[in-house]
Amino acid sequence: MHYIRFCRPPEVHSGRSQSSVKIVLTITTDLSDSFLSPRSPVQLAVIGAYTEHNDGRSQLIPVFLTQNNPPAWRAGMRVLKLDLPLPPRPIETIQIRPLSRQLTALSTEDVLPGNQGLIMAVYADMPRQGDGRAPSVCFRSLRLSAGDVAAGQTLQIEEDLGESIARHIWDSGIVMVSLLADICLDSTDASHGKPLPLFRGILLSDSRSLNVLELGCGVGVMGIGLARILSLRRAKHTPHILMTDLPEAEEKARANIARQGESLAGGSANLNFEPLDWHDGEKGVLGEKAASRAWDLVVLCDCTYNTDTLPPLVKTLSALHSHSARRSADGRCHVRTEVLVATKPRHSSEMIFFDLMSDDGWTVREQTALSLPLLDGEGQTVEVYMFGKEG
Repeated sequence: MHYIRFCRPPEVHSGRSQSSVKIVLTITTDLSDSFLSPRSPVQLAVIGAYTEHNDGRSQLIPVFLTQNNPPAWRAGMRVLKLDLPLPPRPIETIQIRPLSRQLTALSTEDVLPGNQGLIMAVYADMPRQGDGRAPSVCFRSLRLSAGDVAAGQTLQIEEDLGESIARHIWDSGIVMVSLLADICLDSTDASHGKPLPLFRGILLSDSRSLNVLELGCGVGVMGIGLARILSLRRAKHTPHILMTDLPEAEEKARANIARQGESLAGGSANLNFEPLDWHDGEKGVLGEKAASRAWDLVVLCDCTYNTDTLPPLVKTLSALHSHSARRSADGRCHVRTEVLVATKPRHSSEMIFFDLMSDDGWTVREQTALSLPLLDGEGQTVEVYMFGKEG
């Protein structure tokens, strides 16, 4: 996939007769390691929006800023600079996406088929006149839809402005949210023959509350997406999802939990964050929240790229498995922690993860590969593995 990015915050300039907004953008892969190089120019739509209040209700009104002369991203570009006139009414947010609907990832149903090149739109709040503060974050938006479920619910995830790979959305998270929507929201009973039956069974079981812990959550795409999707499913028991990462990830993860607003306010899913360093986890040292439950499922997305962290990661997984077994020993049912790993392979050295898992007694119970094509090159895949461990 490719992502439109603001290189710096949008800047509003006031003129004598009309104000304008200056934008500097780029289009790169999730790690910003290559720029989009399309065979044909990709026209872009820049859309502002303001809120209109009528009869006690608020409605977001879009305003196309590039309707007559859409800008285009061409092969060989590294940045695109725009200076666009603003409408008389101040706009509150701005969105940049491909003009072509087929090239745009707007919903989870766009992502999962994997049969078209996808570019994710970017959104940002506009700087306020006289405020003097430029926005430091942007956000991504993805409608949650599958089968006969209406696409009215939208997942919004905040990330940092710029091209740094830290505190950004990565491919595997987007693909996994799309897979979760397909599994949990499609009520057409069309799951026969689909991949990952064990994973599907865990997610769809209504026998008791589902407890899920995420390692290396980053900005929170997977954990928050799971909570939102399970809340839409309206299961009999409230699921508990705990996102964990290093302490420096906490601010962004909590900001994204807060961004969900009323979508999780009804108690349909319990979502929280707690710091967890794998160097502590490998010793069995867990935080209060991580130690409070036996975990049915541990999930991680794009966490195997740094081979230096793989030994403590594997030991942390085993420690969580042992903790869950001990905690559930005196309970009414035995909990055996399963592990789901989603990764877009980036280099061959990542294969050591599977050797380390095998050495620690983990086996692959099921696996699949989900297509992730590129608009300007050969398709890629996100590989998904379910691991189990006896004892």
